[in-house]
Amino acid sequence: MATATARTASRLGWAGLLPFLAAPLAVSVSTNPAEIVGPAIAAYSLAIVCFLMGAWWGIALLRQAPVILVASNVVVIAACLGFVLLGLRANLLLQALLLAGAIVVERMHPMFGPQPDYYATLRLRLSAVASLALMLSVLQLPA
Repeated sequence: MATATARTASRLGWAGLLPFLAAPLAVSVSTNPAEIVGPAIAAYSLAIVCFLMGAWWGIALLRQAPVILVASNVVVIAACLGFVLLGLRANLLLQALLLAGAIVVERMHPMFGPQPDYYATLRLRLSAVASLALMLSVLQLPA
């Protein structure tokens, strides 16, 4: 039986995926996706990447993992620079790669080993779907 925390995390996680899922459709039906829809999903993606890296900080401080503190800062800086300096397509691809890369780190670094199984599975599913949705959004953007 799932705990209240597990149920809440799952519901919030799936709810947080809704903008990612809506993005490819919104981009495809928008008359000018590069003006409103694209930047909105780019900003949301940036917020999610920063949120995840903030969670890494909290865990890293508790588990005494300075390499994860540094890694999280590198990811946030890359995400922010991508948001500011890259075109919309390249930025969305970068955000997709950062979300996917975060999962790779979480699966490989021992600091994340004590994660509850439900959370590790949830993160994998949410990040995979979000990354794919971002890539689909890129494909929907006009050239």
